[in-house]
Amino acid sequence: MNPIETPSLPGIPPLVALHLAFPAAIEEDVVDFCHEHSSLLPGFSMFAAEGFGASGRLLTAVETVRGRSRGRVLFSILAAADVDAVLVALRRAIPSADVSYWTTPVTQFGRLA
Repeated sequence: MNPIETPSLPGIPPLVALHLAFPAAIEEDVVDFCHEHSSLLPGFSMFAAEGFGASGRLLTAVETVRGRSRGRVLFSILAAADVDAVLVALRRAIPSADVSYWTTPVTQFGRLA
């Protein structure tokens, strides 16, 4: 196996999972961004989340009472080489301190059938 390949996908360049955490209020902006950049983000999954912690801002009265913010987490598997281009475009399209991101390496990826 070539060390610059994804182990379970010989010949495929390294993959990463890009995770975005953001307020529910900007969900449509993020989804629109993903659709507009489908050549870099070939697919994504998203789920509802609740944020806790010192860095989280409580944006509504309900969130203040509950002590946590309503948000979304989106993740996409993409080529590691494309991450910087996605982040540059995302910063231009949605310049928000309320959007957090992180990446994790994908060591295996495939379908069960």
